[in-house]
Amino acid sequence: MNAKTKKNAVVHSALLVALSLAGGQAVHAAGAKATEIPPDWQPCAGVAKAGMNDCASKLHACAGLSKIDNEADSYVYMPKGLCERIAKGTVLTKEDVKKMMEMQKKM
Repeated sequence: MNAKTKKNAVVHSALLVALSLAGGQAVHAAGAKATEIPPDWQPCAGVAKAGMNDCASKLHACAGLSKIDNEADSYVYMPKGLCERIAKGTVLTKEDVKKMMEMQKKM
């Protein structure tokens, strides 16, 4: 990996983290219900850093409890169109999010 490629990778990683944090804060600051998806944001699974997820998954019952990076069903909210551009990023549907919320209630 040359210096320019390495620099680009660092910049892209920093941007991803910043957008992930901003997405979580925007959702919580707006007082959105857990099952609501903000109109210009979408839940993106498989890209959250450990402890930085926005909601529950099959393995845990709350935001911020993921134990590993890139857990396949832990998600963060991102601006529409960004998730598809990230390796391993999977856009969740409203139905996917509802199922996770139902699982969370059972935990």
